Amino acid sequence: MHTLITQTALLLIYVLGTSAAHGQSADPALEGQSSATAGPESVENPPTGTLSANATDYAARLSRLDYIQNVLTQKRQERSDLGERIEAANEQDKTDLRRQADELTEDIQQLRITLENIAIGGVDTSLFVPQQESEEGNWREDIALIAQPVIDSLKDLTEKPRKLKELNDAIALHQQEMTVANSALENLEPAMALEPTGDLAESMQRLVKLWEGRRDDAESAIDIANFQIADLRGDKSVTESVFDALTGFVKGRGLTIVLAILAASIVWFGVRFLLRGYRASLVNQTTPESRTRYRLAAYSVHALTFVLILIAIFVVFYERGDVLLLGLLILLIVGLALGVRQLLPRYVSEARLLLNIGAMREAERVLYRGLPWRVESINMNTVLRNPELHGVLRIPLAEFHGMTSRPCGKDRWFPTSRGDIVLLDDERLMEVIDQNPDTVELRQRGGQLWSIPTVDFYAMSMTNLTRGGTFGVVSTFGIDYEHQTISMTTVPGVFRDAIRQTLSNSDLTDFVKDVRVELKEAGGSSIDYWLFVTMDSRAAKSYLRIQRAVQSACVSACTQQAWTIPFPHLSVVQKTVTQ
Repeated sequence: MHTLITQTALLLIYVLGTSAAHGQSADPALEGQSSATAGPESVENPPTGTLSANATDYAARLSRLDYIQNVLTQKRQERSDLGERIEAANEQDKTDLRRQADELTEDIQQLRITLENIAIGGVDTSLFVPQQESEEGNWREDIALIAQPVIDSLKDLTEKPRKLKELNDAIALHQQEMTVANSALENLEPAMALEPTGDLAESMQRLVKLWEGRRDDAESAIDIANFQIADLRGDKSVTESVFDALTGFVKGRGLTIVLAILAASIVWFGVRFLLRGYRASLVNQTTPESRTRYRLAAYSVHALTFVLILIAIFVVFYERGDVLLLGLLILLIVGLALGVRQLLPRYVSEARLLLNIGAMREAERVLYRGLPWRVESINMNTVLRNPELHGVLRIPLAEFHGMTSRPCGKDRWFPTSRGDIVLLDDERLMEVIDQNPDTVELRQRGGQLWSIPTVDFYAMSMTNLTRGGTFGVVSTFGIDYEHQTISMTTVPGVFRDAIRQTLSNSDLTDFVKDVRVELKEAGGSSIDYWLFVTMDSRAAKSYLRIQRAVQSACVSACTQQAWTIPFPHLSVVQKTVTQ
């Protein structure tokens, strides 16, 4: 029962304090508690209805005080009776009686507090309660103290709906209590109608009073909860409430935020104006040392500006006394400090790259994903370019940790250029149509197109016939051993003249640089000659055609000179095996 009394007392404190502060009566819907309704009238000229409502309210409070005092007197008498029973009881009953006495003591203490609070009109007495202070400092408590205003502000955002929900839940609970209490009283009526005597009559009367008290407490708690709900909802419309909230924000925290933005803007433009001259003196420099100084100055300006902006915002929040925004700013600074502590090694590495003093530097050569690249610029998105490939790469700076560049020198950036003719290992002749960071497109004689990933093409073994200005066509041709007497004197000259004549009769005559014919070796069935034709790179597309022309010229020369062209001989040797 003491729990119900405690809840009732606390709710009464809230209602009486609210009524005294606003000068208005309870909800007009609760006719059992007040005979008149009261609105938000002027205090200077209160109507008669308001006075009668206040008088009714004071009478109700006096009735509550008298009721609580009676209950308090009854509890004290019960505790006194229990004391006498404890002295006369045996050891087995003393434990139960002492427990009952302790519960009565708690009820009496709570009733005294409730009586005092109702009598003084719900005045906050927490100021007179001694606060316990910790002797030793605790950094967790300090952080919690800083974060407390933020948490309180977030609670305030949902305070009204939370209170309404709690009150509605309390009403539902007390209605259940009233239902149970009424059922208990209905069940007690038949026994009381029999007019029991002696101790049974006292016990039954005590039970009736107990359940009547519980019913009355639940009913009072419901009435007080309805008072609180009406006070929370108020008499303002939604539009007026929203307008008041916006007006309060604009005059209070909104103005603080505007001033903070203004202070940050002044710091930003002021620092840029003061350091514009020094930055302008470095921006036109092209040497690596000047670029490094410029970047160092630029990033230093950004860091200084960030720190000054934080200080300016902190000063504005401090002078305006906005504890919420100040606490959020402090938490932000603490979070940044903790983040920098964890990521400091990585930031130092990236800072070295940004200042162009790290392992990878601008205008140098770096091998990235299997391809060589020239570092065009180092920034948060680093730009890489290969002069032989169409297109650039923009790579996040974080991917270049641990990479090392080297001076470009005269090294070629790619094995081919657009329009080059290449001879693959399988004797396929290809023309480079296009090459970009992703794929290389080749065209074979006849118009077939081949697409090869750029990384794979870079790793392939091939012969570029276009680069170098000239290229050579190698071939081999053999004659029969019956011409051995002239093989060292006449044959080489005849073959050389025949090759020159054949090429001069074609559209390749202007591209012939040199023709050489030399004895290569004495083969198994022929005397073989090494034929080598040097051509201009402009005739690279005719590489296979030149090979065929060389062979054709040699065959024509043998026909004209009546030389025999041998064919491979197969000799079979039979061996006799002796048993």
